[in-house]
Amino acid sequence: MFDQKYLDTYIEGLTDSRTKNETDFLLTNSGIEKSDRILDLACGHGRHSIELFSRGYRNITGLDYSQTFIDKALIDATDVGAEIDFQEADMKQMNYDSEFDVVVTIYTTLGYFDDETNIDVLKRINKSLKPGGKFWMDNIRAESIATRFKTDGVIDGESGLPTITREVDMSGHMTSEIETYDSHKQLMHSHRQWTDKGDQKEYDFWLRVYTEEQWDEMLQKAGFKILKKWSDYDGIPFDTKESHGFVLLAKKV
Repeated sequence: MFDQKYLDTYIEGLTDSRTKNETDFLLTNSGIEKSDRILDLACGHGRHSIELFSRGYRNITGLDYSQTFIDKALIDATDVGAEIDFQEADMKQMNYDSEFDVVVTIYTTLGYFDDETNIDVLKRINKSLKPGGKFWMDNIRAESIATRFKTDGVIDGESGLPTITREVDMSGHMTSEIETYDSHKQLMHSHRQWTDKGDQKEYDFWLRVYTEEQWDEMLQKAGFKILKKWSDYDGIPFDTKESHGFVLLAKKV
């Protein structure tokens, strides 16, 4: 799904000010040093890697599965003179061994695989870090997703699942979106459809969402110790009842 169609619907929301705010929060709270080797995992079109480079961080690798995103990252980096090692690769197959001081994953990167693979990716991230290395990630919580669908969803007669239908402007495209949530599988499905210059476009994605307890257990199994957790990039303290998602800093142990 992570192709030009996806990027077209999100690009206007991924503003420079948003990127700067997220990077500010990362640097203020992670203790990343200018000399650190950084892996920007699922880097997308490289907005955080490029922002880090602009602030004097010179040892950055950006990895993403989407060649479309990597191509844009390379163009954008060249435009501003940023020398970053962007690579098109699959995180499920990465095999770094104690090479990075820091791994960052920003913008709900994890959860697109089955349970076994999701945990395996966390273990690969851990393996990629040097002893005591840091891991920065954000994601959403199953508790908040379940509440949203309970409050706003309507039970679909065919699937029996709570469904939310809406029309939303995504980067200038009026997009029809149908979302469903299977609470037993903790699986959210989104179908999006829109018209762009007369062409009909659509895509689907499925996201496995985890509870707070499940995330903590997975990270522990993968060899991490959680150091700090927030609700968002504005620094709002984490609240197990109110927070839609989380931002966290963990350490390889």
